[in-house]
Amino acid sequence: MLVNRQFGNVNGQSRAIRHAPTYADQFTMADIQTTCPVCSFTNAPQHDRCQSCGARLELLEDLYSDEELASRRSPFQQDGFDWKWTAIACVVFLVLQAVILVGLPFILPMFDPQGLPGLMISAVVWFFGGIAVGYISPGKTFVEPAAGALIAVPPTIAYLVVITPQGFQPSLMAYIVFSLLGVMVALFGAYLGERFQMGSGPRAA
Repeated sequence: MLVNRQFGNVNGQSRAIRHAPTYADQFTMADIQTTCPVCSFTNAPQHDRCQSCGARLELLEDLYSDEELASRRSPFQQDGFDWKWTAIACVVFLVLQAVILVGLPFILPMFDPQGLPGLMISAVVWFFGGIAVGYISPGKTFVEPAAGALIAVPPTIAYLVVITPQGFQPSLMAYIVFSLLGVMVALFGAYLGERFQMGSGPRAA
């Protein structure tokens, strides 16, 4: 690997003069990681190519400006993880579930969501809630609604276990499988919400 040691001026343009790394350079580079400008994967300094997407790291940095590299990234790449929107998604899910699973049976006595039907209703709530959170949240937030649904799973299962009579209880494995499907549905809903957001115009991150 070559390292940039100093800068010279060639034909009015500033260019880096590269040479084989010294022992001090190797010691410094051992603690430095390179972020791929295309997929944002963090690479060890000894790699010339991104270990995730295979892009030539030095070549991309030389050929494209920061704005051009940003435009080459996938429009559906997660910007990071924001616990705030995870908490918002979880609160939205639990409030909607409380309205439907707890409040609605008092208004409609024939509506009695117990066991797996209650969990399936919760998955539908997570799907539409994921769409809403993905649409209103700034930037690209696909994972946060799914994480919010995952946090909402334990209280949801606990409530359904309490209200479901003995003899009608699904197995624990059935609860786990349907809960994971619900989390995946929330992730898909967040993806659709982001697509709707992109179609309506950019939002500030």
